[in-house]
Amino acid sequence: MSLADKKQISAASLQAASLQPELWTSSSNEALKCFITNEEEAIKFQPLFTYPIFGDAESIYGYKDLDIFLCFDHYTFKPFLNIKYSQKLEDNDLIDIKETVDKYLPDSTIFKDEIKWVDSIKEEKKSYKIPGNKIDEFKVDNIEYEIYKIDLKSKEGLELHKRLQILVLLYIEAGSFIDSEDELWNLYVFYEKPQGENEPSIVGFTTAYNYWKYPGAIKFDEGIKEIRIKISQFIILPIYQGNGLGQLFYSHLCDIWLKDSNIIEIVVEDPNEQFDDLRDKADLKRLRNLSFDFGKVIPKIDSDWVNTTKKNLKFENRQFSRLLELILLYKLKHTKDISTADVRKFIKQRLYKKNKEGLDSLDENNRKDKLQTAYQALEDDYYRILGDINLPTKRKRDEGKMVDKT
Repeated sequence: MSLADKKQISAASLQAASLQPELWTSSSNEALKCFITNEEEAIKFQPLFTYPIFGDAESIYGYKDLDIFLCFDHYTFKPFLNIKYSQKLEDNDLIDIKETVDKYLPDSTIFKDEIKWVDSIKEEKKSYKIPGNKIDEFKVDNIEYEIYKIDLKSKEGLELHKRLQILVLLYIEAGSFIDSEDELWNLYVFYEKPQGENEPSIVGFTTAYNYWKYPGAIKFDEGIKEIRIKISQFIILPIYQGNGLGQLFYSHLCDIWLKDSNIIEIVVEDPNEQFDDLRDKADLKRLRNLSFDFGKVIPKIDSDWVNTTKKNLKFENRQFSRLLELILLYKLKHTKDISTADVRKFIKQRLYKKNKEGLDSLDENNRKDKLQTAYQALEDDYYRILGDINLPTKRKRDEGKMVDKT
């Protein structure tokens, strides 16, 4: 076929596409199909976001019946990429899908040849070991789990991170890759422990950054380190969601960091609503296990006790304030030992301080209305979070005795 003929066909294709552009436009969120494969099955899951890869419109033009298959081995997480479509426009401006996706995948990714991918995984598994140190293990409903701190300085640890990191783009809004060469970054991977001869399966992972904090001249001269550890990315694979595993992963990491004398505070970078929910519920349950004195939480709370307890439990200001408010509303609902007015005043004081500049610009009536609206929204949200959580608070009986309510 001559060059002139090709140009003529291309022009005809573009003209036809311009008449029915919807036939040649695919949602990248729907076109991208992810799978986790193990010895028995391939489990499908869809991404939440694809705009970091395919642009803000999350659409791909120029392909008909487009499917992008991105598969991962459940243990090594080695990726496989395959792209299928029934027709493609002859247009030099179309994106190259493979080239676009490859930017976010490791060089070890196998393209198109599924048999080659399966064979490469089998070969890798002959000597494969999780590239890090096991820092925790626990059992839930007869299923065992393990947490590993991955060695990002090792070739194997860095490779595992490269295989995992595309999930940050697909499941965390505004997520971005970390600088894995920065030694202050840690990667923790959560595994479901195998039963019998089966292999471990990756459940999720998190990245955390170790911010150094100046401890003061005396401690610095004595070589004492103080670190604020900040959770940056936190992912539980969709196929494991809905079982409380995110709370367990977070809680066990916090328990580990609580024992580390160098870590003075545990913080979270820009948590979204879903992570706030997970964190609040997990922290309330952790307080029970830490023998936290719920009786101390009253509207006229002792500020010295608050500061000491917050420091000992390594909570940041925002999170500890949320927990105190959640506990107060729980007590208000279940014990009636505190007044609605006192709880409302306690929470509104924090809301006012947080929004002082904006509120002070309003007249008194508008300021009260804004505060009440903010309080009511927060109260509704707190009761939603509390759900069926049981806390060891106390309630009064008619005879005046006190009993634990759990």
